[in-house]
Amino acid sequence: MLVGYLLSLALHAGAQGTVVFMMLSSVVAMNGSNALGDHRRRANARTAAFFPVAIGAGLTMGTLLSVNHYASLAGFIVVMFLAVWVRRFGGPFFFYGFMGWMGYFFASFLGTSFAALPGMLVAVIAASAVMLLLSITIARPDPRKTLASVFRAMSARQRGLARACIALIEADAGSPASDRASLAVFRARARLTDTALMSDGWAAHAPALPAGWTASALRSRLLNVQLGLDRLTIGARELAASVASPALRHAVVDAFRALADANLGRARDAAARLSELSDDSPRAVRAAVRNLERGFGVITAVPNRPVLSREVAKNEDSFVPAVELMLGQLPGSPSVASGIEARGGAWNPIVRLPFATRQAVQAAVAGILAIIVGSLISGQRYYWAVIAAFVAFAGTGTRFDTTRKAVLRVAGTLAGLGAGILIAHATSGHTFAALVVIVVSIFCGNYLMRVSYGYMIFFITIMLSELYSILGEFSDSLLLLRLAETAAGAAIGILVALVVSPVSTRDALDQTEGAVVEAVAKALDRVRARALNPASVSATALDGDIIAVDNQLRRLVLIGEPLTRYQAWENRPRAIRRRLTVVGNLLATLRTVDYAVRRLTVGDAELAGEVGKVADYARAVAAARGDAVVVRNPPVLAREILDTRTLDIAQGRPAEAYTAVARLQALLEDLA
Repeated sequence: MLVGYLLSLALHAGAQGTVVFMMLSSVVAMNGSNALGDHRRRANARTAAFFPVAIGAGLTMGTLLSVNHYASLAGFIVVMFLAVWVRRFGGPFFFYGFMGWMGYFFASFLGTSFAALPGMLVAVIAASAVMLLLSITIARPDPRKTLASVFRAMSARQRGLARACIALIEADAGSPASDRASLAVFRARARLTDTALMSDGWAAHAPALPAGWTASALRSRLLNVQLGLDRLTIGARELAASVASPALRHAVVDAFRALADANLGRARDAAARLSELSDDSPRAVRAAVRNLERGFGVITAVPNRPVLSREVAKNEDSFVPAVELMLGQLPGSPSVASGIEARGGAWNPIVRLPFATRQAVQAAVAGILAIIVGSLISGQRYYWAVIAAFVAFAGTGTRFDTTRKAVLRVAGTLAGLGAGILIAHATSGHTFAALVVIVVSIFCGNYLMRVSYGYMIFFITIMLSELYSILGEFSDSLLLLRLAETAAGAAIGILVALVVSPVSTRDALDQTEGAVVEAVAKALDRVRARALNPASVSATALDGDIIAVDNQLRRLVLIGEPLTRYQAWENRPRAIRRRLTVVGNLLATLRTVDYAVRRLTVGDAELAGEVGKVADYARAVAAARGDAVVVRNPPVLAREILDTRTLDIAQGRPAEAYTAVARLQALLEDLA
């Protein structure tokens, strides 16, 4: 914004030109700060080079059509379609499309003349150059520091999981507090999976690796931590549901509290006393204690954050991360929804279009309706309705996502309206104070956007209030008109998302759940081969299969987690929570089977046969999606699995593996 301001002074752009230059610079900055997230300078340079092209195309088209009102409206629809359609070409094109749309909006709204166009293009080029310079210097992502941040996040989230487990154990079984604590445990566990996948993605960049480590070694270590966290989570749930003595519960809470305080030594000592306190306890309690002991043993064995080196390590050519990061982040819900079939009859050609094209059609239809309805509300300010309808399809994948984003936009506008009126009146006549509020609002809106889209809209509304105040156009009625237009555009976005080739959140949930179970079956195939011949399958290959299931579970949680809360359009959150918990336990049990089979030194044909049965059953469950035939016909497992007490432990039979395989089948039956 400062560069835009200085450039306007140098070009004698005038009062309106100064505001336009600063706003164009802000558009470049807000998009560029996200688009230029690669740590490679050349990649950022390639991306930034097309910022002026995208905005320039929008500005030029808007200037050409602004002379005719109806041609300008028609161009609006075309640009909305193209801005969404180009997303099919990859991450940077999401920002190019938005920039092109904003360029068209500026030119149409301002009635830009061809004489003013060169100066605006110069402002865009200057802002793009500044953002590129920042992205390759002081704001350049450092893979090593990023991975260190991921490790810190993992430690913090591990402490959060410990606190959630304490709340679960201390709550009365079956009470609302227990239900809330159980959900908190699930969410904390899911966040830890996210950090593990994030570290796996950054491990593909050699400069990020710890000293002396390979990417595969880091993955193996993190999966081992995941195994320990699984044992802690399962043990806490089992203990919370059982009748354990107060002394034992107190000791378990003490161990978790030490873990929450990052005191691994005290946590290890507290966990060592659990067996003695559970000697006379029921079988279920002893099983919970065994899980807790194993979990604390893994978590407290070695530090969870490897020491990072400044030396650039040579990475393995064969290493493939479980998930490709998008601009340094894990992909969002559109990455899941893009593979889900849209609802609609066979007569509807839109449902057969690629995901980005379907969304482009939705955006165009929403734009047409928003122009009509917005013009009925105000022939001059209809564009607020168009903006609300357009952004409803930015970064969303399902109709639930679109509905939630539209509702948050209205809520953020309403809250920002009250704050904006108060602040604008307080800063009236004080231009410097108003500019400070604008800059602070832009900062806070961008910073809090990852927490909630509503926060960003709240601060953007305050910023607009100050901007209109500086321009001398501020009035309470103007902001109320913005609220009315925004609400209309949001309602249109919701309507189009529900009617025009919608992607159902429940369909996405069902199909993504099937993908998780299919990934479990694939991993079990590899485990079976390892059980037959331990030398035939490497640990690295097993790690790859397990973390692939991790990623599928992350995708499922991404789609399903919003449904675990009561919504106006969703009244079965407990059922969704239980469903996600079962799938989470499925992965935790798979890790136990994998761990037990890795410890085999000789092949076990019987165990391999039982693992193969469950793998085939998992594939049937994934394909049948609730078919009663599958539910009634699970495989019949060996007698030893049905009653592990008959196992001859002295002969080295892997009792843990047999028990886990049986548990895996029970979870699949439950899921089916």
